[in-house]
Amino acid sequence: MKKLFTLLVGVLLAGNAFGQELIINGDLEGEQQAGWSSFWVQDTKAEGVTDEATGQGQITHSDGVKGWLQFADIVQNPFKAGKCIKVHVADKAESDAMGTARMDGSTYVSWNTQFYLYLKEAVPEGKWITLQMKVRCEDREGSMDGQAHEKPNGYTHYTLFTNNTISYEKGKWNKIWRKAQISSSHTASGSKLFQAIAFNVASSSATESFDLYFDDISVVVSDDEPQEPVIEDNSGWVNFMRKGVFSEDPIDFVNYGSDEEPNMVKVSNFMLQVRDQETGQNILKKADVVETGDADHPYAVKVPTQDHYSQTVQIKDLDADGNEQFDEEGNVLMKDSTTYYWSDGSVIGTSAPARYSSQFFVSTLHKMKAGEKYKLVFWIKADKDAKIATQAHTLPTKYKDYNTFKWVDGSGTEQSEFPVTTEWTKFELGDPQGKTIPSGAAGCQTITFDTYLLQEANNYYFAFEECSFSEKNVTMADRTLGTPEDLALPVNTGDDPKATTVDMAGMLEAFEIEDFSFLNNGKDGITLLTLSKPENPEEDEPEEIFSSVLPWTDGGFLNAQGYFVDLDFMDGIQIYLDDESIDGSKINVNVWNNPDSGISFANGETLKSRLAISMGGWYYIYNITLGSQETIDQLAGIKGVKQAKADNGLIYNLAGQRVDASYKGLVIKNGQKSIQK
Repeated sequence: MKKLFTLLVGVLLAGNAFGQELIINGDLEGEQQAGWSSFWVQDTKAEGVTDEATGQGQITHSDGVKGWLQFADIVQNPFKAGKCIKVHVADKAESDAMGTARMDGSTYVSWNTQFYLYLKEAVPEGKWITLQMKVRCEDREGSMDGQAHEKPNGYTHYTLFTNNTISYEKGKWNKIWRKAQISSSHTASGSKLFQAIAFNVASSSATESFDLYFDDISVVVSDDEPQEPVIEDNSGWVNFMRKGVFSEDPIDFVNYGSDEEPNMVKVSNFMLQVRDQETGQNILKKADVVETGDADHPYAVKVPTQDHYSQTVQIKDLDADGNEQFDEEGNVLMKDSTTYYWSDGSVIGTSAPARYSSQFFVSTLHKMKAGEKYKLVFWIKADKDAKIATQAHTLPTKYKDYNTFKWVDGSGTEQSEFPVTTEWTKFELGDPQGKTIPSGAAGCQTITFDTYLLQEANNYYFAFEECSFSEKNVTMADRTLGTPEDLALPVNTGDDPKATTVDMAGMLEAFEIEDFSFLNNGKDGITLLTLSKPENPEEDEPEEIFSSVLPWTDGGFLNAQGYFVDLDFMDGIQIYLDDESIDGSKINVNVWNNPDSGISFANGETLKSRLAISMGGWYYIYNITLGSQETIDQLAGIKGVKQAKADNGLIYNLAGQRVDASYKGLVIKNGQKSIQK
């Protein structure tokens, strides 16, 4: 889903009334001027480039190393429609082969490759400039520094911007905003003009070549200091207590036991740590939801605690080697030994139980990030007055921090202990009090309540309204309720469709529905998404971008890249979704490959894709492997991959639409064409 952002007053846009645009064709979609460009690059060798009036061609740097200066390459944007700039950054070996490697001692310098913005006018001292652009690298994260130049390869000063280092993450478009006030340093104390921005883009590690892409470039000059855009977050909230105290989202995590052998543990939103009577070990169990008899909070999660007692006995006072010790009269020395027990008789140990001896875990699918907004709203009461406190756990029993989540009292003071009475008390943590996730909770998925501060038997009752996080920080993985084993689907050629039956029982269970009868009423908002990466995805959207939305009630075609295609437009690998259910728990997925499109699968070749069923913004994902029938037959024998069952009794028209026996005309059944009259 798209995230909506509002840019408030003060944003500088290219060509607006706040300043003058100094870049020509910043979106790269217009025609380039002959013999001049706003975009230059140096030190990627270009075959056939000779000295020209524009200054392009071979150059010799002040250190004697030869290089190349040329217009930057404007290419078809590989990530969306339109064009962008591609800058190839050579590693040291590649630069050595070209004779262009520049060194500072033993260090391969970051200015070995430079990308330039050549402004259409020089900027005088005292003026402000604002840079906006997007940069992307698919292979690595990195950074680049900005320099002031008189013209491309005409250095004046090594630092330009107020925040001069520009970092970028890999695999995404990074939006850049920088400002600079032109000083005498940038104009070499007035002896030169400032008219070009240089970015040092080479990697000092110099171990691998990579490509950088630039788009939507703007440099605006103004008299007044520009203000960085303020972004208002209108993305909303995602509540992981989807059904309040009845929330039972399945959460899997790997637990390491005392022998450090990993085992997969399944938990849900509300868990308790209790002692197993047989083994004496602490185990996790799902917390009980009980009726309270209260009209306002008829149900609550019940968290019980026990009394404890101690016994003190006399034992021999042995030395470190286990030998008896004696007094002066030859009597064996004795000492007191105290053991603590729970009220059920199980042993606690030689120390009184700590506050964390009874814990209640509230877990979500969301992994918390330091500084992000959150809301935790719950009501609590107990059989007798008490107090509780909190911890942060990665997942239940995996401690990370204590006194993590605090509440703010009427005087505005943060409190780490929560008073509990016999009457319902409401606590609102996080955003309502202007608080965010503390650094100690980074990476956590569990808010843990220590319920043994009172150190006696009690019953606590929690009624949760929400545990919400800002939608912009919630990933698709956070909202995925289940992922079954991989499915292997055979791709059929030409007009030989085969219906493949996909078991939806896991999805139905995760969404707590029984069959597909709801698909026809149109009110549940059920959609089907394919999540394989398209060739040219739109930029600046979350990972759900790799999807097409099809109403279940219509069915339809998607190609393997996730694009919707018309029924009569069969020019590649496509997935057809049949909205009719089979015995209420299965659907049909048909896969074609049109050989005329030039796409084929040799034995062993596969294409990975995913089908995600979305309901109310929550997902259930099927991992799909497409391949030839022969390859799929081989994969069917591999553990963890199952071949979906073909249903050869189904009938289709030539458009790939499923029909029944009443249909008149040319049809396909069991892979054979025939005419139904």
